[in-house]
Amino acid sequence: MEGMTGALVALGGDRAAHDTYMQLAGSGLRVPAPALSSALSESTTLKAVLLLYVQTLYIQTSYTALVNARSKLDERLARWLLMCHDRVRTDRLAITHEFISVMLGVRRPGVTVAIQELEGRGLIRATRGEIVIRDRDGLFQLADGTYSEPEREYERLLGKTD
Repeated sequence: MEGMTGALVALGGDRAAHDTYMQLAGSGLRVPAPALSSALSESTTLKAVLLLYVQTLYIQTSYTALVNARSKLDERLARWLLMCHDRVRTDRLAITHEFISVMLGVRRPGVTVAIQELEGRGLIRATRGEIVIRDRDGLFQLADGTYSEPEREYERLLGKTD
């Protein structure tokens, strides 16, 4: 399991509070809230795993808020690219500057400048609608401590995602 939405249902609510969309191409499953609630009431194992996931989501969300408040844009972009790279397991990310600006909560021109900076350092290669990771270790260094704490917690609580 990589993740889920509808954490409020796992916590006992009757519906998700937000819409969900996928950031990058991939696959997913959709389970109606009543069916998930029923499955959770029937399986203590499922409930335990989903509650551990909710804990990791809380950690990631709070850490993201901290990073967004304290880190420079290039560091935040490096962290976000590392997180995407973890999930798609390919060096090619089909992503636009506009979408990255939404995800990082900044104006698109700022993203363009930050991408150019990362590209100038040889960390990525950017073309229209695609970013290729060229130097993951370099991105990690640039992220300057903003990446890995939530990832370690995820692994500690739920195991590796491979």
